[in-house]
Amino acid sequence: MATTSVAAASEPDDGASGVRAAAHEIRAALADIQKTPGSFPAVSALIVHGDATPLRFVQGVARAGHPGTVDRGSRFYIASQTKSFIALLAAHLDETGVLPLDTSLAEIWPRLALPAPADPAKITMADLLSHQERLKTDTLNFLTAYVRAVPTSDYPTMLARYTEAREEGFRYANIGDLIYGAALETRTGRDWKDWLRQEVLRPLRLEQVHSRSSQAPTHRMVWNHRWDGSAWIAYPPKPDELMHAAGGLLASTDDMATWMRANLRRHSPTGTPSARGFERAQRPIAQAKLSDGEFVCDGYSLGWYSCVYKDERVLMHPGSYTGVVSATVLLPARDAGFSLVVNSDSAIEGLALELMKAFIGLSTDKGGESERLRKAVADYPSRLARVVSARRESVQKARADGIWGDWAWMPSQAETRRYLGVFRSERLGSLEVVQGAHGLEVRLGEMRLNLTPASPGLFGASKSALDAPEVFRYADDVDSLRWNDDRFVRVR
Repeated sequence: MATTSVAAASEPDDGASGVRAAAHEIRAALADIQKTPGSFPAVSALIVHGDATPLRFVQGVARAGHPGTVDRGSRFYIASQTKSFIALLAAHLDETGVLPLDTSLAEIWPRLALPAPADPAKITMADLLSHQERLKTDTLNFLTAYVRAVPTSDYPTMLARYTEAREEGFRYANIGDLIYGAALETRTGRDWKDWLRQEVLRPLRLEQVHSRSSQAPTHRMVWNHRWDGSAWIAYPPKPDELMHAAGGLLASTDDMATWMRANLRRHSPTGTPSARGFERAQRPIAQAKLSDGEFVCDGYSLGWYSCVYKDERVLMHPGSYTGVVSATVLLPARDAGFSLVVNSDSAIEGLALELMKAFIGLSTDKGGESERLRKAVADYPSRLARVVSARRESVQKARADGIWGDWAWMPSQAETRRYLGVFRSERLGSLEVVQGAHGLEVRLGEMRLNLTPASPGLFGASKSALDAPEVFRYADDVDSLRWNDDRFVRVR
């Protein structure tokens, strides 16, 4: 069942035929691709043009194998597109004096120590949001994306212990938005979710955008998916704990339309945020280097890439997470925008790029785009097959490593009882090993891992059959264990 709209009578005349063509051809392409087994359970594709909505294509199921089709009010996870919303919030809070963008980290945390040559006094809020903070971290990225929320009070210690300095310039990552969110709460006593709701979502009348999954109606929630070659593996919506400032929003198709129009016109129906705030959020301040030779992103603002395709300047931000891909591209010259969310990661990122190119090219009457889309549709099954094959080969190669022996150990439940317990790592926190329905399981915050026995004390840890096993080894006395490079000590 689909919610579809193509061409509206109220559509503006300027460039209308090109945008209509983009809407028609993108809809047809997605409908054809969705017929391929393993492509995606559901899609939300949207084109706005002035007050019109030439395309609103929302089709599929929210969770594979379960009843419940998606519609224009279904909440899809939009991943890193969250950064564009944070950008507008930051510009607004700068304009109102709540948290000026030239505020340094030293002004937020006077005793903060960072690895040299990174200097807290020289890293500003604008640097954080434009990915010019000269820091990198695996720890904060991993914890916030998959394990747990990191309390604001822990940030100074985490930054001091678990970040590294990097070269100057732009480097896209989550760390800047994560730190900005912590800095905002430290300065004001209110978290970024409350600020965003009060200063951006409500004024823009975005009632179907949520930074907390618990606030969205359960029957409206869309699950994410990965294809194993024959069946879907479904992933539940992110819990509140993992909805962070670099990737923490759910949005409906209707509200993405409102969001695009507000950014294209730099206008809020309530006057908040101001036109100046929109302009500040969109203005490139960093030199980006993202290109496939055709679609060139040469700038980055507080939360948008500034890109060029066939001489047309656009704003764009993609998003991805386990089992979901999204993107929004704004074409100011046509007062038009395109938003896409697909609840699978089945060779979707490359497809999304082709669809963005087609939207820009068709909307501006450039040649060759129809042929591009036909080729993308024709090539998709083979691209998906290559992705599935590569995933299988990666798992098989990892399982064939000599470290595992021949996976011959098949312990009884009584034999594995000694491995149960709670363990703690200074870096990652508390980890619990429990007896599950199909063997030992690991609970690390919100993360769940299955343990496959290899030899006494050695297990392969993985999230699913699509993930290569990682070394999970106990000490002989089972009072500690190692998972990859982290040591966990038994606490009970």
